[in-house]
Amino acid sequence: MVTSMRGCMVFLCGTILCLTPVPLKAEALPAPPTFEIPFDDVDPAAMQAEVSRQMLVFLHTLDSHWGKSPQDIRNQVAGTLKWEDRGALVFTRRLADHDVLEGYDFHEGMLVRGRYVFLQRPVNGLNEFIDYYAAVKEALTAAYGPPLDDRTIWENDLYQPLPDYWGIAVQIGHLRYAANWRTPEGTMSIELTGDHHSRLAIEYRSRAFADPLKTAVKILISHPLS
Repeated sequence: MVTSMRGCMVFLCGTILCLTPVPLKAEALPAPPTFEIPFDDVDPAAMQAEVSRQMLVFLHTLDSHWGKSPQDIRNQVAGTLKWEDRGALVFTRRLADHDVLEGYDFHEGMLVRGRYVFLQRPVNGLNEFIDYYAAVKEALTAAYGPPLDDRTIWENDLYQPLPDYWGIAVQIGHLRYAANWRTPEGTMSIELTGDHHSRLAIEYRSRAFADPLKTAVKILISHPLS
């Protein structure tokens, strides 16, 4: 049995970055934050394709295992099992330089929901995760048709005149993206949000089984990875 995750890992959305929106004219915008961007040999297009492929594999795993037991999922999913109880499993692994988190929720021993989170650590490019979001949305559109809802939400338009720095706006919570789909098996959504680091998440819920808010998804939404 994997020990409780409370002492060894904390997932997404930990400390909220508090920023007070200040209305400024475009010519008065401050210089965008600077980051030390490490050298990265990974081709961006290849990486976008791989992120999309892995998320589609995750969705396929859910589609083919709705109603299955935790043991079935443990046998199916790669990565380190970091947390487990009767209602949830959480796995962690890495893709390139970034952390991947997968949570699976169960109700009465049956799989009812999953959430995959791709967390930006380190920052290899200012708009890197916006490009991943666009690639994943394109792949989901090809597989499931146009989203029912597709939103770009500016909570603070400070960086809106500077598209090259929209990734910064995501990281500090000024900008977020979201879209959702309905399939014969359930409902899915993708979102790109930020709290110091960008995070791209996809969630998929079964229609056929009861779906209370269980612990794995709750953890992935509520805590950052330590």
